[in-house]
Amino acid sequence: MILLYFCVHFFVQISGQRPYGDVENVLLEFIQTGTKPTNLDNVLQEVFFNADDTDKENEILCSVCRIVSNIVINARKDGLSKEVLSNFSKELCILLSDFGYETCSGYIDIIMDSILYIIDNKSDLTAERVCAIRFQTNNCEDAAYIPWSIDIPPGKSQNSNDKVNVIHLTDIHYDPLYEPKSEATCNEILCCESTSGKAKFVENEAGFWGDYRACDMPWNAIEDLLKQIRKEHSKIDRVYFTGDIISHQVWNTTKEDNKVYITKMLQKLQDSFGEISVYPILGNHESHPTDFYPPTQVTDTEFSIEWLFRFLAEAWSRWLPTDTLKTIRKGGYYTVLVKPGFRIIALNSNVCFTYNLWLILDDKDPYGQLQWLSDTLLEAEKNKESVHILSHIPPGDSECLQQWSHEFRRIIERFHGIITAQFNGHTHLDELRVFFNSEDQDEVVNVAFNGGSFTTFIGFNPGYKIYQVENRYNRIIDYEQWTYNLSTANEDPNNKPNWFKLYSFKNTYGFQPDNLERFHWLLQNMSKNFQLVEEYRRLQGRNSSIVINTNCNKKCLHDILCTMKSVEYSDLSVCQNQYDMKKIKIEL
Repeated sequence: MILLYFCVHFFVQISGQRPYGDVENVLLEFIQTGTKPTNLDNVLQEVFFNADDTDKENEILCSVCRIVSNIVINARKDGLSKEVLSNFSKELCILLSDFGYETCSGYIDIIMDSILYIIDNKSDLTAERVCAIRFQTNNCEDAAYIPWSIDIPPGKSQNSNDKVNVIHLTDIHYDPLYEPKSEATCNEILCCESTSGKAKFVENEAGFWGDYRACDMPWNAIEDLLKQIRKEHSKIDRVYFTGDIISHQVWNTTKEDNKVYITKMLQKLQDSFGEISVYPILGNHESHPTDFYPPTQVTDTEFSIEWLFRFLAEAWSRWLPTDTLKTIRKGGYYTVLVKPGFRIIALNSNVCFTYNLWLILDDKDPYGQLQWLSDTLLEAEKNKESVHILSHIPPGDSECLQQWSHEFRRIIERFHGIITAQFNGHTHLDELRVFFNSEDQDEVVNVAFNGGSFTTFIGFNPGYKIYQVENRYNRIIDYEQWTYNLSTANEDPNNKPNWFKLYSFKNTYGFQPDNLERFHWLLQNMSKNFQLVEEYRRLQGRNSSIVINTNCNKKCLHDILCTMKSVEYSDLSVCQNQYDMKKIKIEL
């Protein structure tokens, strides 16, 4: 089970013979003897070989997931030690993933105790549940699962001079170990670090301002970002920060290190923006282990996430009122009445991330957050308030638990008239998520805007957004994406990067973002002319040379369009499976 959560990058290839029995037998021998069988590599290669069909890939992946999960669960319940399970998981991680020993060993050491806690404390744990959560994107099923729901009050959503400017920062991913000229092509998840060693070839050297390869951001680049914002934008009314301060070095995190780096970043934001209010939220990388948000009933200090919530309740108090403390300490979420008639709701959507193993223990509305969201929106509706919602994981993300995103969608549809915008991060893509009325697929009811990312991980130019918001109903009038060409910046480390406005939404698409009907028109045009989707794709990565030079075929472009109009995974899966090269006419 541990291995399957970690090996997200391995390439699944499947043979026609499907020797599941051999796989199960050789893995049982491995875990029972503690010695890697000599034929293990060959058996696994026979299974993962020569696939030409996505459905078959998914079928095999789900089957192997269930085999491995059953073996691990049963072995643990039979009293197998942590040491044996760890060694078993590390060997398979190295064999099946493209990560090196350091990443596999370090990360499994970090998460193993949490995995054992889940197995030991969930008596009805099944392999089907494990695989259905972790490999939701591969359509692994759990027929026995009973979906949960929250209580949403009946009613119809209400429809709801001066401009305010809102900066949107997201996914900074500060790497304290970043070192220019270090190796940028290492065998771990994250490179360009002092621990990566000095690059053997000039072309493999990490850049001064960052790198397009598997690298996060140096402090000098973060300082330049904040100086650029204050220099370029004389009027800033507030800042939305939608999470992810910590780097992608997931195998080497600690609670104390995370607190140090979060503190450093928050202090820098305060120093840079002064009296301007910053509204921060959690990213999936702020926790330790990465992605792990245990449910409320897990109170053991070794596993509890209370340390992070209490730490942030205090750290964020420089910007937030005291009445936010209760919910931040409970689940890392809060609401603020910014002014009469306007409210911000900041969510901890990381709880829905399918890498959050604690969903296996209990996935029903973690921290009671969605019920709280519905109740808070009902009060806002009664008080005739407009609302902005901040969250890290975007609605409909393929790795956001289906039931959570389904309930979130129900809430948005009920209260869409007072929700004038949503703001997300996580994917590192400058993208849109368009909510349609589930009973009328021609009616757009809401839109979520993703800030992209400042980190260049992987293949992107750095960026941030500035939104123009009308001050009465707090609708988005326009926004701009600002960026710089990383390749050009790295050519001369002695000069600052040349920031420029990449585009404005209104000028690029011909309408204001608060005109919801036009989003339907935009998606219709994109479905008829995929050249528009290609232009959108390039803007997603801030026109980096990597994105521009990466081929995105018709199926790839179709999937991007699906992502734009899917706000829960079931919609995305159906849309992507509808693609047929022979039936869809695409104008290029």
